[in-house]
Amino acid sequence: MARTTTRRDSSRAVIEHQLVMLARWLEAAQRKQSYPMDRASYLLLLRLERDGPQRVAGLASSLGLDGSTVTRQLAALDTRGWVQRSTDPLDARVTVVEATSAGLTAVDDVRRLRQDRIDELFGDWSAAEQAELGRVLGHLNEVLERNALGS
Repeated sequence: MARTTTRRDSSRAVIEHQLVMLARWLEAAQRKQSYPMDRASYLLLLRLERDGPQRVAGLASSLGLDGSTVTRQLAALDTRGWVQRSTDPLDARVTVVEATSAGLTAVDDVRRLRQDRIDELFGDWSAAEQAELGRVLGHLNEVLERNALGS
């Protein structure tokens, strides 16, 4: 029995294929590109830059990570002087972490390198195409975050 292909089936097939290829090319680019900070550190510092000081558990939850994983990653950032920890004034059992000025400078340096790379890759795209890519990627990330965090 022949199956009738609908527009929705066709779109799903294109999306599935494009997501698989995106993951592949991002992996290849990650191996090829060398930044002075690993992606996990960059994400943690970006979140601290955006949201300010916060509890380790909240930071982990906001990124869909286990607290012990974030604690290990923060130890590496602490060693480099990029974060500082303090006791929560409301609950002495809780640790609050914040980015240091050195951490914020380091994240700015990496952001600049990453944005330079974006200019290399998409410099021949029109401003409208770049804006549309940013919009679609933002929407994609919202969907993926909701899925990962179960909300």
